[in-house]
Amino acid sequence: MKKFSTIGLYGLMVLALVFGLVAVPARAADHLDAPGLTPPGGDTRLDITDVYAFQSPSNPDNTVLVMGVNPLAGVLNDGTFRSGASYEFRIDSDGDAKEDLTYKVTFSAPNDSLQQDVTLRKLPAHGGGSVLAKGQTGNNISIPGGGSIHAGVFDDPFFFDLNAFLSINFCDPGTNFFQGLNISAIVLEVPSSRLGSSNVGVWARTVLNDQQIDRMGRPAINTVFIPNNPFEPSGTEPSQKNAFNATKPRQDQKKFRGEVVDTLEIFYGTGSSTAQALADFLLPDILTVDTSSSAGFPNGRGLADDVIDIELDLVTNGAVTSDCVGNDSAILGSFPYLAPSN
Repeated sequence: MKKFSTIGLYGLMVLALVFGLVAVPARAADHLDAPGLTPPGGDTRLDITDVYAFQSPSNPDNTVLVMGVNPLAGVLNDGTFRSGASYEFRIDSDGDAKEDLTYKVTFSAPNDSLQQDVTLRKLPAHGGGSVLAKGQTGNNISIPGGGSIHAGVFDDPFFFDLNAFLSINFCDPGTNFFQGLNISAIVLEVPSSRLGSSNVGVWARTVLNDQQIDRMGRPAINTVFIPNNPFEPSGTEPSQKNAFNATKPRQDQKKFRGEVVDTLEIFYGTGSSTAQALADFLLPDILTVDTSSSAGFPNGRGLADDVIDIELDLVTNGAVTSDCVGNDSAILGSFPYLAPSN
C-alpha cells in the first residue's frame, strides 16, 4: 500500500485505526472493543478496559496487578461485577505464552447496597488450587502471608483526548475525555516472589459459563489491529474482534499476525522489516514486566503511563506523537492506588 504524505491524512488514519469511527463514545484503549461485549447481547461488566502491572511504589518487593472492567460504570451499568463469572489474572513465568499461575476472582450476587462477597483463588497450571482470601467489595482485603486485594468502583485512570481526535484537531485543547468517568476494578498486590520469576508475562481475562468473554494484555491491541477496520479488505467480518477476545495468547501469532502487519505496513510501507519486527513485539498480546524494575510501559504498565503517546508514535512511525493529554487522576501512593470514584 502506498504511504500517505500529509499529517492530516495520518491523523484521519490514526483516528480510524484507534477508534474505528464508531458511535459509542467510550471506545478507546480496550473500552467496548468488540461487539460481543455491548448490550443487548453482551455484558459490559465482563468488558476489560485496561490491564496494569507494576512494581508497588510502597513496597518494591511486591507487584501490583490491576484489571479495569465496566466502562462508564454507573452509566452503562450499576458498577457491580457479574456474579457467576470469573475475573482472572494469568501469569506466564517462563516466556512460553502459557499461564503458569492464575489468580481467579469471583463475586456473589450484590445485596441491596450493591455490595458483593469477593473470593480470591490461586490456581497452579497443573490443577489444584486454593482460596487465598475472602471479603467484600469496597474494602481492602488482606491476603494471609502477604498482599491485598480490593474490588470496587474507581475513577477511570485512562486518559485520552477523544474529541480532539474526532475533529482531527490534535492537541487543541488537549482535554481528557475520560475525566470524571468511573470503572469497576480489581486491584491485587502480591509478593513478586510468588509469580515464579522476576520477568513475567501478564494478561487478564473474563470467563462466563466456561467461555472466555474478553482478554487483554497490552493496551489497545484488539482496538487498533483487529478488524473491523476501514483499511481491511471488503467482506472482513467485525466478529473477528470477538474471535480475538476468545483466543488464547499463544495462538495470536498464528491467527492474527497478518492483521497486525497489514495495519503497520500502512505507515511503514509494504514489506517493511520494521512492521514485521513490531508485529513480533506486539504479539502475543501479553503485558511483559520485570518486577525488579520500577520502569514503566512497555515494562509492564503503570497507572499514569502515557501509553497513547507511546503507541501513537510507534504505530504511525513518528507521524503522530501525542494527544497532549496527561494523567489527571488523583492516583494514590499506597494500596489500592486507583483514585476514588467520582
